[in-house]
Amino acid sequence: MPWYKPTPVAALWLSLLLAAPAAAQAPAERGSRSLDGTVSRLRERTGGRVLSAETRQLDGRPTHFVRILTPDGKVRRIRVDARSGRRVGPPAGR
Repeated sequence: MPWYKPTPVAALWLSLLLAAPAAAQAPAERGSRSLDGTVSRLRERTGGRVLSAETRQLDGRPTHFVRILTPDGKVRRIRVDARSGRRVGPPAGR
């Protein structure tokens, strides 16, 4: 005989405790693009080789900075907003 007696209330509490961390993370994951995913998409679109990739803050927003060597030998520097997944243009004055 177990040392505790499972009850529906205990099962409900346990399920709520286990579900809380997943529910807390879901909105953040939905609102951002991973660096790995961004690198994969850019590699497929350009057909090039990724030289470097990192995420840094740009104007207070997380931004993926990716350098790609294209099949024709040119190095492209691409910036992607980590939240929206949209490309970010060059800074003003460049």
